[in-house]
Amino acid sequence: MTSGAEILRAAYARSCDTLQRVLADVSTAEFFWEPVADCWTVHPRSQYRGVSADGSGDWVIDYDPSQPQPAPFTTIAWRTVHVAGVNYVYWDYAFGSASLTFDLDLPGDVAEATDWLFASHQPVLDAVDGLTDDDLDREVRTNWGELWPLHQVIATLVSEQVHHGAEISMLRDLYRNRDSLTASGPAPDRADRQC
Repeated sequence: MTSGAEILRAAYARSCDTLQRVLADVSTAEFFWEPVADCWTVHPRSQYRGVSADGSGDWVIDYDPSQPQPAPFTTIAWRTVHVAGVNYVYWDYAFGSASLTFDLDLPGDVAEATDWLFASHQPVLDAVDGLTDDDLDREVRTNWGELWPLHQVIATLVSEQVHHGAEISMLRDLYRNRDSLTASGPAPDRADRQC
């Protein structure tokens, strides 16, 4: 019988594989493409964009601790670096020293950022490899101080990768078809259509 630990391990591994497929051959222009005004992205620290930013090095990721609603639109670069940061920080709190913050030394180009994301997968894969179902109920502290069962941490990592991976995939589709995008206007009358 398949265990819960095996299911979570397989789901995380599959979400890693999907991200690698979705990001294959992404170009620099596509990675940093801002399809709407006021996108959050990854940029040099010296480039002020009117919002707070996380990152300890020359490159930062836009962020607002007040978590505005609706959340700003984000680039492929932002989503890629965000997922990697979440992987590293959540892994550290669940399995490591519980000392990392999101003030990480961030990569600033597409190759470094995708490599950084793919490298963030391995510590999590190694950690979940030996887990049993009993381990999944063990409570661990999150980076914001709350106690979560380990299965919730891993499920959240899977969800983050699937969620942002789907967004990245859609952005890549839009980028490939950007020349055919039109300005928004009134929606066509579809009352006479049947599904």
